[in-house]
Amino acid sequence: MNNFIKLLGVLVVTVVIPLAVLLGIWANILPQSLQVYIAAAAVIASIVFIVGGNLYLMWDDIRSGRYSKRS
Repeated sequence: MNNFIKLLGVLVVTVVIPLAVLLGIWANILPQSLQVYIAAAAVIASIVFIVGGNLYLMWDDIRSGRYSKRS
């Protein structure tokens, strides 16, 4: 039963909440100021995800010596 609860939690966080937010924006239920904050948070999160992911991958390549010259 523990795995089932985890599955439901993941589905709620990844599907239900974003869908509810998008439907609230589409139907003009949410106030405009909240819509602006949600959009700004989404842009910031995407920038952090892209830049952070690239930095992590570059750091991993440097740490493993992937591009070091081997004679």
